[in-house]
Amino acid sequence: MRSPLLSLAPRRLAELLEGTGRARMVFSRLAQGVDPFKDPSLSQKVRKKLLETVHPPDFRETDRRSARDGTIKMLLHFTRGYAVECVLIPNPSRTTLCLSTQVGCARGCRFCLTATMGLQAQLPIEHIIAQVYHGLQVVHEEGLPNLRNLVFMGMGEPLDNWTAVHSSLITLTDGRGFGFGPKHITVSTVAPSPKAVGLLDQCSTRVAWSLHAARDDVRRALVPTQQHSVIELLGAFRSLFQHRKDPIFVEMALIEGFNDQPDDAEAAALLLRDFPTEVRFNLLPLNPTQRGLARASETKVQNFAQHLQQAGYFTKVRTARGQDEQAACGQLATSRLPTKRGII
Repeated sequence: MRSPLLSLAPRRLAELLEGTGRARMVFSRLAQGVDPFKDPSLSQKVRKKLLETVHPPDFRETDRRSARDGTIKMLLHFTRGYAVECVLIPNPSRTTLCLSTQVGCARGCRFCLTATMGLQAQLPIEHIIAQVYHGLQVVHEEGLPNLRNLVFMGMGEPLDNWTAVHSSLITLTDGRGFGFGPKHITVSTVAPSPKAVGLLDQCSTRVAWSLHAARDDVRRALVPTQQHSVIELLGAFRSLFQHRKDPIFVEMALIEGFNDQPDDAEAAALLLRDFPTEVRFNLLPLNPTQRGLARASETKVQNFAQHLQQAGYFTKVRTARGQDEQAACGQLATSRLPTKRGII
């Protein structure tokens, strides 16, 4: 039985193609966004062996939208009957890809459009990798700076689909695979549970905690599926970073009337004090989602940032990218498609 090409680790592909060199050649094409099945620079023998042993990528891009700031949102349909959105964010020296791990999401965050879909499906490894492969193709087509950074911040909660996410990280960071540096990949999580946070010990990528509120009552209002206290989750992150040297990124979407007051900033500052490694706050003024919430005012955002900076934290107010095409954080969602719910 043939396996999906994008589901295979380099070692497994080498076994199927009966040669490490052959596998390296195929992955070198994939890492350039080139279809190895159609690449004449590969020998006919290698292409024949590919066709005999693996399935080609099973998706098509059905929509591409470019925002005024250059952000590109892509809609990918897969043969299993569902679709996901992913986003390319170009900067002068590099391009970042924001990719999805699920179709919809079960976390129910009040400020996120993806939550309105519920959880429809888990993406298998080949459909996570497909977003990167296609992103590489679009970067070449559009003449964008090299794709250097990957952020698992699109549709879905990565830790709720950890087996596929972890497998994709192995292939993406393998020098014989796509060759992304672990420090150029960020896995963002709302932290479903302390046990789930502990899974991140299996990888050396950057970690971002979507905290949003340091007080339990406020966080539960924003993340209604939260079953563990902020202190419990903090303990899991402290254990995770006990022997790491990289910083933890803490993300807060600032919402008018929910979490934008000085007391909220003080609670966040006190929560992360004495963390084992550096803490870097990313403040995200809420992007429009038509869910009845409003972004915090610029004055409140700046005051919030100043409070954290005075407490000694590196703090950055993130500039929204792609808002006019619904490509910014919290704005990704695809229409409901006929699909089998649950794990695929």
